[in-house]
Amino acid sequence: MPEPITLFLIAAIGGTIASAIVFWDKILGWAENNLFPWFDKHLPTVAPHVRNAFAKLDKAVINVRRQIKAAWQKVRDYLLKQVVKLEKKTSRVWVKTVTSWVIEKLESGKPVIKEIRTEEEVSVDEVPDDVREEWLRRQKTTSEVNVTKTRDQEMSYIN
Repeated sequence: MPEPITLFLIAAIGGTIASAIVFWDKILGWAENNLFPWFDKHLPTVAPHVRNAFAKLDKAVINVRRQIKAAWQKVRDYLLKQVVKLEKKTSRVWVKTVTSWVIEKLESGKPVIKEIRTEEEVSVDEVPDDVREEWLRRQKTTSEVNVTKTRDQEMSYIN
């Protein structure tokens, strides 16, 4: 069984890809309503090739969607919740605390819930834009994100 943080990193990468793939339905709708009719009218000899390219791309996107959902579900089998908290320490340094609650199986096979907390100092350049903006506009010096909730919502957008 891989370490929980390894599973989380895989899921985070998958979540990023999933965010991009979620727009595929809109792209496909645009192609169906605009691109395909344009090729049918102006370049009818090329139109079948364009449709074929989209059909192949659609197959690949759907495959990736399925893999992302399956991978995230595997992570969620062990990752109960993960929260990332950012706190301003100085104008250039923030403290990032990641707290994860995971299911760990003991040698006896009995599952137990384990809390894993990591803390590191990060440069203000590594702080997400929205957090820095809240700090600059409203003097908000802490931010907390429920990563699992956010990823679960992203997964619900993928058909």
